[in-house]
Amino acid sequence: MIFQWDPVKNGNSVYAELNDLSDQLMANGVAAISYHITPPFYSQVSKRSSVFHSGYPEDIVAAYLDPDFMESDPIPDHVMSVGHVMTWQEAVADQKLTGKQRHFLKVAIEKGFIDGVAVPLFGPKSRNSYLSMNFGKTIDSSDEEIVRPLVSIAQSCHRRICSIINETGDAAATLSERESEVLYWISRGKSNGDMATILAISEATVDTYIRRLFKKLDVHDRISAVIVGLSSSLIKLR
Repeated sequence: MIFQWDPVKNGNSVYAELNDLSDQLMANGVAAISYHITPPFYSQVSKRSSVFHSGYPEDIVAAYLDPDFMESDPIPDHVMSVGHVMTWQEAVADQKLTGKQRHFLKVAIEKGFIDGVAVPLFGPKSRNSYLSMNFGKTIDSSDEEIVRPLVSIAQSCHRRICSIINETGDAAATLSERESEVLYWISRGKSNGDMATILAISEATVDTYIRRLFKKLDVHDRISAVIVGLSSSLIKLR
């Protein structure tokens, strides 16, 4: 079992919820699960995702959690995009794969993966997560009656986890008033020159604020700064 969530910051509540979810699913025929906790607006296989695994051998978990390998998983983001439950085989057949994604599937097959159920879980404030349930067999329509209540259990658990995270709060960067203004105008697509005019400061000063922003948000470009700003509620779309 590998869990990357920060227990110091969030206590054991999220971990307890996930263990309870794992117990309930496995008591109803699921062999293994993985659950992605991902900040809003990020890919479910990005380096910012924390992944809870239960039921998988340690070597498989270690292989999957290699960031470069996990990012080539073609199923999570596709399932989140279509917005409904799919089997792994359906998700793969439903899209055109890249070379890295085909390699990912080749390795997965070599390690004995047959089929499973991919579940998009939706929460408040765009805090959505991906759940994968491995039954150790090919899934077909006759399994629908088994899968449906398990998805309901997972969705309820996800909403409780969202509530815990929202209560404890994310470790958002603290920005000065001017830095917040610069981040807002970056999100509106303004250039350094535009911001200098709007804020009545020099372009060199704008550049200084942007460098400070990037350091505080731990990013290296404007798009990433906006994504982090949105996910941390430092800016809002309006």
